[in-house]
Amino acid sequence: MSGEDLELKRIQMRKLRQLMQTAQGLGQPKAVEKDPMERLKPFLGDRAEDVLNAALEQYPEQTKAIIGKLVELAEKGALQGKVDGGTLLQLFRRLGMRVKLETEILVYKEGEYKRLSEMLR
Repeated sequence: MSGEDLELKRIQMRKLRQLMQTAQGLGQPKAVEKDPMERLKPFLGDRAEDVLNAALEQYPEQTKAIIGKLVELAEKGALQGKVDGGTLLQLFRRLGMRVKLETEILVYKEGEYKRLSEMLR
């Protein structure tokens, strides 16, 4: 082989190496996708996060699908304002998911709050 052929081969190999490096860089995502729950948090209002956490514990598969759809709607701008806990609870119930929330009744007496169960003892 002549010197000209060797030089041409080196140039081709260098170009191929550069192309492979750029292809590897493009194949990897530059920014890691946020968790759908994290992307939805700015759109959640009063007690909505509590309702979502309870729903995730009780109906994990269905709730993940609903969260994905809510994120999609929120990013499109279809949600008006923030979604509160009551609205989410109503949504889950309309979809046939009876999400049970932990509730407490607090009574204010003598300058402090006490649970109703403690008051009845």
